Amino acid sequence: MSRRRTSPGQLDLFTADSVAPAPATPESRKEISAGFGGQVDTVAEVLGEIHDGRYGRLDATDRIVWLDGDGHCRHAPDGDAEAVESLLAQRYAILGPVTTQLQGVIRKDVYLIKLTPGGDGLRIRWSRLKVVKR
Repeated sequence: MSRRRTSPGQLDLFTADSVAPAPATPESRKEISAGFGGQVDTVAEVLGEIHDGRYGRLDATDRIVWLDGDGHCRHAPDGDAEAVESLLAQRYAILGPVTTQLQGVIRKDVYLIKLTPGGDGLRIRWSRLKVVKR
């Protein structure tokens, strides 16, 4: 019988040696998150737009849509939709009555999104804040 040869760089299954950890990469500067699923200025704008009745949730797909006020809706940008979903999950916003909106040429049922009293207080506090850009 011939003995198997292993390459010198290959680790043995039963050896005590361990693999050296990968070199640490410098961390890139992280964006400041609001804790509400988005950037601070985005969440402040979304709170105001929810107060104005500009966001809804599609009945069939649970997608967040932006309402333009004349009976049409379109998918909300991802950052805004993430902020709205987070506000719904944290009970700062709730689903309101159902309305029918046109998405393209198709009529769809949309739940209007409304602020709770806690969400309205949050909107008032955040509307007074000014975002400092670095």
